[in-house]
Parts: sequence; C-alpha cells; structure tokens
Amino acid sequence: MSDGRPAGPGWDWLVREARNARFTLIGEEHGVAETAQLTAALFTALRGSGYRRFAIELSPIIAQDVEAAGRRNGVQGIEDFLTGAVTFTFYNVHEEARLLADVIQAAPRNERVLWGFDREIFNDRYLISKLEPRVPPGARAAFARLKEASTNAWARYARTQNPDDMFILAEDSGLVVALQAAWPHPDRESDAVLRTLEASLAIEAAERAGGAWPYMERRTQWMRSNLAALVRTESPKILMKFGYNHMIRGADYFNAFDLGAMADEVAALTGDRAFHILVLPGPGSRQAVPGPGGSFGSVSSDEFDEFRAGDQRLTRVLSNANATGHEVIDLRPLRRLAMRGLESWNADVVRTIHGYDAVVIWKGAHAASGLTEPRPGPSR
Repeated sequence: MSDGRPAGPGWDWLVREARNARFTLIGEEHGVAETAQLTAALFTALRGSGYRRFAIELSPIIAQDVEAAGRRNGVQGIEDFLTGAVTFTFYNVHEEARLLADVIQAAPRNERVLWGFDREIFNDRYLISKLEPRVPPGARAAFARLKEASTNAWARYARTQNPDDMFILAEDSGLVVALQAAWPHPDRESDAVLRTLEASLAIEAAERAGGAWPYMERRTQWMRSNLAALVRTESPKILMKFGYNHMIRGADYFNAFDLGAMADEVAALTGDRAFHILVLPGPGSRQAVPGPGGSFGSVSSDEFDEFRAGDQRLTRVLSNANATGHEVIDLRPLRRLAMRGLESWNADVVRTIHGYDAVVIWKGAHAASGLTEPRPGPSR
C-alpha cells in the first residue's frame, strides 16, 4: 500500500479472481483505514468487468441519500450529510466517506451505484422527516403518534445516555404498522422509509424478547430481502463490503445464513460464482471503534476481541508473525485438509477456510479517523 493504493502480486491475483465472479464480498473487521482504501481501488479496477453496484452496511434510504450528497459535493457533501443534526452511522469516519466518494465518482452520473441492505439504528428522526411532507390526510394521526414516540425517545436518551432508550432500540414496530395501514399506497421512497423503520424496530424487538438468535434471524432476513429486491430487477455484478460475519459463505460464525450464503446460491443460478475476501488487521495494527458522542477511538487490534474468541481469534491464528508486510492468502488449497475429524482444530479457522476464498491481513494498519477528528494524511 503506497499512499492508499494497493500493488503487488497479491493485489493482481485478487483483481483477477474478482473480475471472473458475479459477486465479490469483502468481509472486514471494521474501523481499518487500509480496508476502505483497498475497497475503493478494487471497485475502480472492477468497473470495466461489469461491476455496477456497491452494497454497504447502511440502511437503504441512508445509502441513497449519501449518494445524492456525494453527487452534489463529493466527499465534503458526504461528510456534511453524515454529520447532520439528526444523522449518524458507523461510516462516520474520513476513510469510509472517501471510499464512498470514490465509488460514486467511478460511476456515471445517471447510474445509481450505492445500495444499503442493512437495518437502521440511529436515523429514525431523519427518516421520519422525509415522510412528513408526503403523509396523506387519512394517515396524519398515525404519523403524529410515530413522530411523538421518536421525539420522546430521543429526549429520554438525552437525559439517560443509555443507548437502550433510543427510539429504534426501545419502541415497537406497531407504530409503523399502524401508519402503513392508514397509508395504503405510498410513493416509492416513502414505502422504503416505512419498510426500513418497521423492519428495524422489529429486529431490535426480537432481540429484547428472545436474545441474540432472534435478532440475527430477523436482521439476516431483512438484508437478504434487500439483496433479492436488487437482483430481481437487474443482473449487475455487485461488490459488497460488510462485517466479516455477514460475508462468509455458508453458515456464519453464529450459525445464521447471511448475505454471504445467499450470494453463492444466486450466482449459481446463472452459472456464476461469488468471490469472498476476508480482510483483517494483523500484528501491530490499530482500528477505530465507536466512542461517546458520535466519536471514534483508536484501539490496538492485538487486544481488540469483538467476538470474544480469546487467543483463538482469527487475527491471531491466520497471520504470520514473521511476515515483513501485508499478506494475501489463497485459502482454497486448504479445503482438502479441513474435512471431518478435526475436533482439535480451531472451529472458526475451519469455517473460514470453506467460507472465504482469500484472506488479506494488514501489517501495522491504521485506525480510521472519525469525522469529528482532523482529516488524516496519506497512509503509507
């Protein structure tokens, strides 16, 4: 990586494999500057082989409006949108904003390129404000109840600073269902807003009622439905970038069948394939994690353990401590070894060998920098 641009035989191999696939899936550990830079370079390299869509871990309308902001004013437009009075996402770091701007710039102005497949967490006030001027008279009472509930929840959160008091994490989807019943024929964008709010509330309610598994099941269903809606209407090549639990082929690390599983099956229907790339911070790396007040803090990747796997976590098991630089590993030759009878093997490693085709491991990567922090210089 030189000034954020990848080069070398590992990079050339990744590009060749991705060009020959219908879907390329980047599964990341979040908050690493170099991963955003690699992704931007990969999308640009793949445009000529038919890649027209970039799917990200944002909700559908937020991704749509990020693209509109980027079309108006490039990376500054995106950063201004993401730091609005009632907007926040996990993309609120300079490197991710730059990635989105580069992807938008690589696509023709008349072609929508960004697609969000995920649920919403923070941006109910923004989404509700988009509905307000369009609500028909017969639905105004139901809309008023929805808006009031959102306003009250954020006022409560301002007092307690307890994330569980935020609207989408605290309220019931019945508020949106009632509005949908009173508004039977919304326009396309209003329908997308309503469905996103209803699904997001239902996902969080499932977790409150039943724990992690119902939450994962509902969230996975929602994301898969958004991918299905895109591929039903067109047949583009798609680059996707999500957390690595979502992008793995087959059952994920919690035994749910996520976007990664679906991509392979959809590709197989047309005789194509999906190419899965796992990207991890390796020894000596740092990464950004969310902090208070919309900030992001830098932590050591050697110590950060999101899945609580201890010394068995992939960032320690897969990397070569003696590597002099970044690593690219082709996992496919290992599959004949990772068969049954491997009870003594790390189960996550076995799953990764079959679920990912390639691994990129950064040596001494940099933490992404939050939008409330100064803009960083080039990564070298």
